[in-house]
Amino acid sequence: MGAAALGLRHTLRSRVWRLLPLVVLVATGGCFATRGDVRIVQSDISSLRAEILKNQLEQRDALTQTMRMLQVASDSLSKVSARTVSIQGDMRGDMRAIREQMLQVQTLLGQSQATIARLRSEIESRSAAAVVAPPVGAVPVGTVPPMVPPASGRTPPPAVDSVAVRAPGPNQLYTDGRDQLTRGSSATARIYFQELLTNYPASDYAPDAQFWIAESFAKEKNLPAADAAYAAVVSAHPTSPKAPTALYKRAQLVLQQGSTPQARQLLEQVIARYPRSDEAELAAEQLKTLR
Repeated sequence: MGAAALGLRHTLRSRVWRLLPLVVLVATGGCFATRGDVRIVQSDISSLRAEILKNQLEQRDALTQTMRMLQVASDSLSKVSARTVSIQGDMRGDMRAIREQMLQVQTLLGQSQATIARLRSEIESRSAAAVVAPPVGAVPVGTVPPMVPPASGRTPPPAVDSVAVRAPGPNQLYTDGRDQLTRGSSATARIYFQELLTNYPASDYAPDAQFWIAESFAKEKNLPAADAAYAAVVSAHPTSPKAPTALYKRAQLVLQQGSTPQARQLLEQVIARYPRSDEAELAAEQLKTLR
């Protein structure tokens, strides 16, 4: 289109230069111009007008076509933008699903640890069932003590025939509690976990025991009790790996009860107190949907 415009401009320029002597002649000495010259000028002017009009129409058509192309390009950009937003939303959903799956994997790892703890508890059980060696001077079971006359009139001490049974350790209590929870006996599982917390409050299993107490209440749909148990995990064991999970799950329980402002506060606490945890990323994604 640019080459055609240049060619037309060149043609118009040549015709203007060709008509210029005649126009000057008519302007300076019209008496010397013949009728034939005037007709030639009029014919060239008419032809020039026609070409100018044609040029304007072509330019208008070109402008219209350009506007259509721009509209098509604008529509394409709008579609691409909408598709980009959709892809970003899908990616956010996928990332959230991946993080939730990571939490499930962590739970499975906890079950694997429980299996190891079960093996340890079996060793503890066998050790607890073993008979403790009698003290020095005790008479073995099944033997008759010799008849020794008492010295100074004192009565001889009775033979010792006792078996010392060890109390279950934190390993065994935790394993038994997890077994009961897996079988669906939530109340029985809580007995084991609570005994662990009472007898071994400083044990490495204490945070997990408190967490599974909360999980057992949540499984029974006892949301107030589950909320209190989750809060105990965070308050009593703030540095435990279970703490951010408990705080995040507490936010989910509160959200189920319809308290969106309180759930938002708990999610913000997850991000503030445990910024590097997977639950912090989940909380950040969920806060975008709650606003």
